[in-house]
Amino acid sequence: MFDKILLADNLRHDVTHLAKCLPGKRLGAKEIILCHSFDPPKDMPVDKMFYSKLEATLEERRKTLASLLDLPCKVELVRGEPARAILELAEEHDVSMIVMGSHHSGGLRGSLIGSVSYSLLHETIRPVFLLRMSRTGRVQGDVDNVCGRHIFFPTDFSETAEDAFLLLERIATSYNAKVTMFHVHDKARIDPYLRHMLPEFDREDKARLQRLKEHLEANGAGTSSFQVSYGVPAQRILRLANSGEFSLMVIGCQGRGFIPEIFLGSTANAVARHGEIPVIFVPRRRGGMSW
Repeated sequence: MFDKILLADNLRHDVTHLAKCLPGKRLGAKEIILCHSFDPPKDMPVDKMFYSKLEATLEERRKTLASLLDLPCKVELVRGEPARAILELAEEHDVSMIVMGSHHSGGLRGSLIGSVSYSLLHETIRPVFLLRMSRTGRVQGDVDNVCGRHIFFPTDFSETAEDAFLLLERIATSYNAKVTMFHVHDKARIDPYLRHMLPEFDREDKARLQRLKEHLEANGAGTSSFQVSYGVPAQRILRLANSGEFSLMVIGCQGRGFIPEIFLGSTANAVARHGEIPVIFVPRRRGGMSW
């Protein structure tokens, strides 16, 4: 499933904490690519001693990852704008997932998650696993068995949400993880002209979620449940996601204009900027890609 994973490393995060959150052999991981990008001015030469220190630091972190995960791990040290370099490496190595840590640092234009994370989420064609990092460089919250405890899955029943469900299913059934699915009737789309149809929408969507619940449990997931709500999707999703009940969220994201504006303009962006738990953002699948 996630046979090749690209871990974007800014060298400030605790590599042992990162390793605990990475999908391992249970999800089919066969290789980890540890990458670091540095972006000095184009006309500025790079001191050999500086470069050698970077290589030595990455090598130590590589050894730690390989030992903790019992997986082959290689290093990629590249010069260039970080988001672009990460995306190019992901393409070059045809990775199954990009993993990176991000801080809530404040600022404009998505910088609450960092500009690199922001760019990746808007351009990726591969799943991105975003880990919430504290100022001490450690993953926020309980890092033990992130994928295997309780997964939160918001869905709008779009094609991208269906693709995200396939990834959710693989994780939940591999770990026998509990799953809570969540659908929000979007107030902006329903009010005022379709409000009278809300009970019918509610029945239909609960029936869909019931089928998904039964499918997950029949295929090895833990006890699953669902909830349906009404209001602003981003607000409702964040309220539940940040309740402290969940270890991981899986959600569809835009990925170069592939899904409705709701996920780019409000939901996925809001989750990225204000969510407090690890999130796997899943773009619409391209031909030949699977998870």
